[in-house]
Amino acid sequence: GEKQSSMAKERICLLNEIGFVWVVEHSGKWFNMFEELKKYKETHGNCAVPVKCPSHKHLALWVQKQRRQYREMKKGRSTQMTAERSDLLNGLGFVWKVYEDNWHEMLDDLRKYKERHGDCLVPQVYAPNPPLGHWVNNQRQAYKRMLKGEKQSSMAKERICLLNEIGFVWKGKASEK
Repeated sequence: GEKQSSMAKERICLLNEIGFVWVVEHSGKWFNMFEELKKYKETHGNCAVPVKCPSHKHLALWVQKQRRQYREMKKGRSTQMTAERSDLLNGLGFVWKVYEDNWHEMLDDLRKYKERHGDCLVPQVYAPNPPLGHWVNNQRQAYKRMLKGEKQSSMAKERICLLNEIGFVWKGKASEK
């Protein structure tokens, strides 16, 4: 093979350090997936593509890959994620942290529960959706920690508003006794 000068290696290293994209042939594929995500959002109202849904598994895996690549980019590592791509995803309301998506999925489950039962008082043990009762309890606990001024509370004002909008009861049956 051809020998590279030390200058070429140095330049390659510098370009890699700033996240230079060497191969651009896959960018068409990325934009096709981005368009698919846009359509998904138009239909479902969010970019939280569940992996458990067979018809969207390919898109869900792509979404996971974007999150991984975004984390790598933030750490300054070489990745296919670019500022332009992250801006496009941000424009869709893309959620970079999975727990945010999971939180919104549970909120949707709570909305469905309310449609069925007329309230948000999910029992701690709720057979049709066991995680929902625990999630509701966790929201109450996080809210209490926030009221006490504890830093480890995950309860943000936006979440409080979203829960209040559907008539969330902050003091559950168990805590009233």
